[in-house]
Amino acid sequence: MNLVFASGFLLPQKIIGMSYFKDLPIVYPEACFTRVPVAGSVQQRAQMLAKQIAQRFPVETIHIIAHSMGGLDARYLLTHNLLGLANPGRVVSLSTIATPHRGSPIADLLVGARPELKDPRRFAYDVISRTLSRLGVPFGALGDLTTGFAEQFNQDNPALDHVRYLPYAGCGKCSVLLIPTHTYIERCGDAADEKLNDGLVSVASASWPGPLFEPPWPTDHLGEVGHNVGVLGPRVKFDHLVAFDHVIRNATNAAGHRTTVTKRNRSGAANPRVCSKVDNPLRERTSISGHRKRSRLPPSPKVLD
Repeated sequence: MNLVFASGFLLPQKIIGMSYFKDLPIVYPEACFTRVPVAGSVQQRAQMLAKQIAQRFPVETIHIIAHSMGGLDARYLLTHNLLGLANPGRVVSLSTIATPHRGSPIADLLVGARPELKDPRRFAYDVISRTLSRLGVPFGALGDLTTGFAEQFNQDNPALDHVRYLPYAGCGKCSVLLIPTHTYIERCGDAADEKLNDGLVSVASASWPGPLFEPPWPTDHLGEVGHNVGVLGPRVKFDHLVAFDHVIRNATNAAGHRTTVTKRNRSGAANPRVCSKVDNPLRERTSISGHRKRSRLPPSPKVLD
């Protein structure tokens, strides 16, 4: 199974020895972990993404798993058929995790001039801008994440009939640094799914082209890829490796493929696994919290219990 992991805009694919997708390069050593310019536009990032995918998998069938802005990059790649990657038999599935398909009120707030002193948004602007600066988020990258941009982007980049799209989202409070942004999105939302968010992207925004493939993950934007910055309260037991394993199984099942995934544990020991459309009707599965339970034939394992 040829896996491509597309990163978002929080930090480069690898910085100070730390991978964007924590431990996943160890667990999936044969996968392609692309590197794109953090502050680049969707178009620029998509072109870089396409080039690296084509070099790594020149003719094979591909599954893309994208986090945050990486999902927009992959959508642009597919709609514009960059390097022929949208041809039948190339990219067969795109799993997007916390991708702001419908934009983010955080981007709406920060793109443009600082609000006037009497503007009620002024305090939120100052707090959130400081928060994202600490995370190393370049404000220049937020222009393609506004709700206005997203509306036009969705018109120009519709879903392709022959590609399976599997959207996921998070809705937890874990990292202290994301509490201000989480609260701001919550206050901006009207509907329940607009209020539920992971500190940067609401559940409503992550739900494209249809409903989420499974319930939101109980973590924030950083926790979705295995990171946290100052844990709020007791450490949350969210195993992102289990969650990504489910994402990969879901993608395989959705595409109807039977392929072997060379998966390794954190120590690097190989553990080849066969994924198939028809799974064991009575199987043990591991939840994110680490508990084991029996389940009868869900077409793909649920992340939340």
